Amino acid sequence: MNTIAMLISKKTAIIVFITFVATGVIIFTSCHKSGVTEDGAVNPTTLIIRFENKVDTLPLILDSMMYKNSSNDFYEVTDLQYFISDITLHKNDGSAFTSTNNNGIHYIDSRLPSSLLWIINSSVPSGSFDSISFTFGINAEKNYSYRYLNPPERDMNWPEILGGGYHYMKMNLMWKKAGMNRSYPFNFHLGIGQIYKGNVVNTDSILRYVQNFFYVKLPSSGFSIGQGQVIYIVITMNLNNWFSGDNDFDFANYPNMMMQNQTAMNNACMNGRNAFTVRFTSGGE
Repeated sequence: MNTIAMLISKKTAIIVFITFVATGVIIFTSCHKSGVTEDGAVNPTTLIIRFENKVDTLPLILDSMMYKNSSNDFYEVTDLQYFISDITLHKNDGSAFTSTNNNGIHYIDSRLPSSLLWIINSSVPSGSFDSISFTFGINAEKNYSYRYLNPPERDMNWPEILGGGYHYMKMNLMWKKAGMNRSYPFNFHLGIGQIYKGNVVNTDSILRYVQNFFYVKLPSSGFSIGQGQVIYIVITMNLNNWFSGDNDFDFANYPNMMMQNQTAMNNACMNGRNAFTVRFTSGGE
């Protein structure tokens, strides 16, 4: 290599080295300003939500005929599965933050203890919040068929001919009246409803579909959280509130299930708006 070529090569190497160092300084400075420490760790603001299911003051125990609703139906729950979505934190000034963890959708299954916990730390802002709200079920935009390809969420699919998407809730029951010798099954299932021509329940006579998801604003749910803090929240669903309220629900009035009965599903959803309460804990409760 001649002298001129060697000089050019050395000059090029020096320029590349200087550029590399300068770029590293810029990247380090940028990361430092964004709150990332030198070792790459972050200190997120976090909500840890635990879901619990009760019947009035009693914890839900599956496969036990020990509960009674306002219509004096004795019942047991064999399965309980549902979706909660779009957890939203509301500030006094009208602004709001909606969680995008898992696309904002969480599946809860009474037979899967891990599903009773939802950790939200994706861009959760610090500050004081007036209330917490969520969608029971999945809204129309997100509730489309084949969204989930694997169980257990996949098995919440709602029949395509009945509107598609997914169940908002599956609560499978056995019930009986006092004095009955045997109990009867009931599928308390919520999802997209149908309006039928001439009130004839036949899939060929469907006129339109009805979105039955609904919004819940949790009472007494104001709180404050600082940057990097963790808030522990327990959201309790009282199953008996699905059966009482503006529309007392008697299992004997329906033939084993609610699917394809929009009146029954609407009445249940009207009651269900009052099925949820919230409390804040230190994490061990």
